[in-house]
Amino acid sequence: MVTLTAPYVSGFLAFRETPFLLEALQRLETSQPTLVPQVVFVDGNGLFHYREFGVACHLGVLSGLPCVGVAKNLLQVQGVLKDEEHQSQVRPPNDF
Repeated sequence: MVTLTAPYVSGFLAFRETPFLLEALQRLETSQPTLVPQVVFVDGNGLFHYREFGVACHLGVLSGLPCVGVAKNLLQVQGVLKDEEHQSQVRPPNDF
């Protein structure tokens, strides 16, 4: 648990959360070096960020680990269209 010190500003999640994520990885490396992950999945965008460099990219550069952004919302990115065909592919499955 951490106390976030910066306000949420849309598009600037990396500046709010990356320092804490990096600190957690560094603590893990110090206390349990055998448990350091080979890849990190981040709750946020990476290259699919509006500026093509989201929280996953920030964490990857600073930690030296490959990071994958797994965001709740798909942003509109050049070459990726949010048309009906795409929406049908990313729609959550129906409950049984």
